Amino acid sequence: MEQEKIKDKVIYFISIITMGTILISMAYFFFLRTVEIDITENIEVSYTGENGMASVEVSAKKDDLNQRMQEFLDTVDFEASPNHDLSNGEVVTITATYDENLAQRYHYQITNTTTELTVEGLQDRYVNVSQIDSSYLEEVLEAGQDYVQNHAQEILALNDSTDEDENWKLENLQVTYAAFLKSYSSEATDRIIQICRLDFTWKDQTRTLYYLVCVPEINDGNEVQTQDIFGERAYMSEQEIQNQSFSEYVQRVFGKQYQIEQILQTQEAENPEASQEETENK
Repeated sequence: MEQEKIKDKVIYFISIITMGTILISMAYFFFLRTVEIDITENIEVSYTGENGMASVEVSAKKDDLNQRMQEFLDTVDFEASPNHDLSNGEVVTITATYDENLAQRYHYQITNTTTELTVEGLQDRYVNVSQIDSSYLEEVLEAGQDYVQNHAQEILALNDSTDEDENWKLENLQVTYAAFLKSYSSEATDRIIQICRLDFTWKDQTRTLYYLVCVPEINDGNEVQTQDIFGERAYMSEQEIQNQSFSEYVQRVFGKQYQIEQILQTQEAENPEASQEETENK
């Protein structure tokens, strides 16, 4: 009987010791163990701008992390040097700063706060229109015309007063001028503009206005950034309209900021209703 009691006590104390050892190990692992972290090892890099005119933004990757690590990484800031007018092949130094008190509280030992990266993948600007791939140029022109056609009613409403009971329709959309605008500044992208004549009809009435649509970010990446297309009414004088002085108007508005090269093969868009029917039949 006594032996069984002694045996039970031994088992009890062994269990207590084992549980205590486990708890101490867990406390050490989660709260006391020093963790080495290289905060420059997993970074995300994104570039803004084109070759010779770019800047870089660096941030820490935030994958599936525990709450403590996430909280710490939220305090990390990265600084890149140099960080303006960057070109492919250029070496940039990345320096990280962080909340040292938080790192100490969580027993994080930071092993590296600087690294270098080589700039790559930046797009090049075109020197002139002749360098632009013909299919890309056609895609840009079509995207600009589609923008105008899809926003025709908004363009009319913003630029001309109409009554609610009037049902004006876009009868004709004609490209009267197109040009490649090469920026003199690294802060503005190259772009292609088109001046479109829009004829709206309602009953026996006709209204005509000229609208300038712009497709920015023209470079050898050959991608049309449709989400960045924008436009504005072309406020030309009566004399400029009468004389079809579109190039003079563009020079007057953009000449100080851009080198302007006219695209000679301007295109006349299809009748909007016919174009819509063709799209629906595809």
